[in-house]
Amino acid sequence: MRSLRACARACLIAAVASSLAWHRASAVEPMPRPDGGAVTGGAYANAYFGLAYPLPAGFAPGLAGPPPSASGYYVLATLVAGEESPGTILIAAQDLFFASATEDAVATARAMADAMARLPGMAIDRPPQAATLAGHAFGRVDYSGVGLFRSTFVTAIRCHLVSFTFTATSRARLAALVASLEGLVDPHPSGAPRAPVCVKDRAGARHVVSKVDPPAREPAFARIPVRILIGADGNVKDVHVIRASDAQRGVIADALGQWKFKPAEIDGRAAEIETGLTIEFRAGGTVAYSGGW
Repeated sequence: MRSLRACARACLIAAVASSLAWHRASAVEPMPRPDGGAVTGGAYANAYFGLAYPLPAGFAPGLAGPPPSASGYYVLATLVAGEESPGTILIAAQDLFFASATEDAVATARAMADAMARLPGMAIDRPPQAATLAGHAFGRVDYSGVGLFRSTFVTAIRCHLVSFTFTATSRARLAALVASLEGLVDPHPSGAPRAPVCVKDRAGARHVVSKVDPPAREPAFARIPVRILIGADGNVKDVHVIRASDAQRGVIADALGQWKFKPAEIDGRAAEIETGLTIEFRAGGTVAYSGGW
């Protein structure tokens, strides 16, 4: 386990170094994305969320998940074991800028338990409870049904609900998989940069100094979720179009990159922040915004 943790930490440090390089030279290095994590050296590392998780023995990446949804839901990784010790691990994230959910991890676990309890054949094996792993406050819920045993851990990071769901064919196997989460690496190793503060609805009209509307592109009437990184000077440093057509993605990134905001203040000082908004191209070439508008 120590060697796996060391590997996970090394993976995270490498990913963080890439993030630092982007801040120094954004024209050269891409900004980390929520779905930019990967399995390297036996550990899943994600620079955006600042997490590294050593895989249990016998696990490997499974099939790639679908693209992010219009509500900002990501399948970050699907990990599968061999036939001798079956089991799966799903790592996912839900962007809270585009979903009606709470950042309270235990409250999220309770809501999940309530939903599962209403399904025929499902049982709640462990009531929702709090857990602390790698400096994060998690909510945990265990449930079972149709011969499978599951445990979900969920925590809030950068205005996302990040979850780990373990599935096994026995309680003992599930317990062993859950124990692997104790190897999760501290999200802020020495020297690592802190993520920008995320602020919901900070891209609204009252915070905008100037803007450029993107030209309309098909398909119309689709809600397009977008995250933006605003520098302490109010300039846009990065535009992440989460789900859109290729044509829409390009014009939105170009237009929003020219927006200027009133600098955000945190503890009395101008600060870099992350926020989000949705864009919808409508009839006649007009553009509608939501997220504080």
